[in-house]
Amino acid sequence: MKKLVTTIILLGIIYLLYTYRNPIIQYIMIHFVYQDSLEVQKSNSYMRPQDWLYVQKTDNFYPNDKQDILNLFYTALDGGWSEVTFYCEEKYPNCMNDVTAMTKKGNATLSNINNFVVTYNAYNRIYVDMNSFGRVNIRFERLYTEDEKRQIAEKVSELYEQLLSTSMSTQEKIKTVHDYIINHTVYDQAHADQFKNNEDITISTSNTAYGPLFTGKAVCGGYTDVMALFLDKMGIPNYKISSDTHIWNLVYIDGEWKHLDLTWDDPVVNNGSINTLQHNYFLISTENLEKEDKTEHTFDKTIYLEAK
Repeated sequence: MKKLVTTIILLGIIYLLYTYRNPIIQYIMIHFVYQDSLEVQKSNSYMRPQDWLYVQKTDNFYPNDKQDILNLFYTALDGGWSEVTFYCEEKYPNCMNDVTAMTKKGNATLSNINNFVVTYNAYNRIYVDMNSFGRVNIRFERLYTEDEKRQIAEKVSELYEQLLSTSMSTQEKIKTVHDYIINHTVYDQAHADQFKNNEDITISTSNTAYGPLFTGKAVCGGYTDVMALFLDKMGIPNYKISSDTHIWNLVYIDGEWKHLDLTWDDPVVNNGSINTLQHNYFLISTENLEKEDKTEHTFDKTIYLEAK
């Protein structure tokens, strides 16, 4: 009789182990085998301890919904991590599908998150690896090399000391930098045309802060990145806003969020041979921005919530 009971118990255990083998294996893999990869990495010196309405810093490596995944991406990117690993558990059955959708080519989710990330830690490419146990590993290739960051930081500090004084108001400081960048930069029409025509894009620094500071050429990404670096150095909360075809700065000043678009304040005249300085897009409200232009400045207000 005892042998029969023992056999029944063993068969029951085997049945349960077989029936629930996937969640059991996943639990073992997550909580024992992969446990060492679950940690908040040390952030680099560029990271801003900043949360936004759309994304916030987190230490939760077991996402329960899409927002948790967005927060993980933001935390890793803004912290300058080389990679981030997290786990999709059965309580969030669509987790893997959501990660796949977010990281799929053509999906703007990560590009939007990139706009909230401090300039030096922005990514250029990502590499995704997922396995059947729910493990997700994302590796980041950064937009700026260490040498570029060093050169840019030195130049920004040099210009900051040269152009600005403690007697200036915050708005005066922003305007001084705004005017300097525009007066020393030409819009890189050739590079912009390549992108617009879906041609092979030649290697260019015009879409980074390096262009305005060292080559005197930029497209909207370059204008926006270099302005963001000066805003950060001034201690002014800011991030970037992008539409389908354009990007510019959003700045918190005097208790309000204002738009700042150096690209459109540096209009191209006569095929780029002559440039002029304007202030039509200098610290303007969302209402006035939409009055000025409804073509390239239409943005997603469910993402860039501070600008609503």
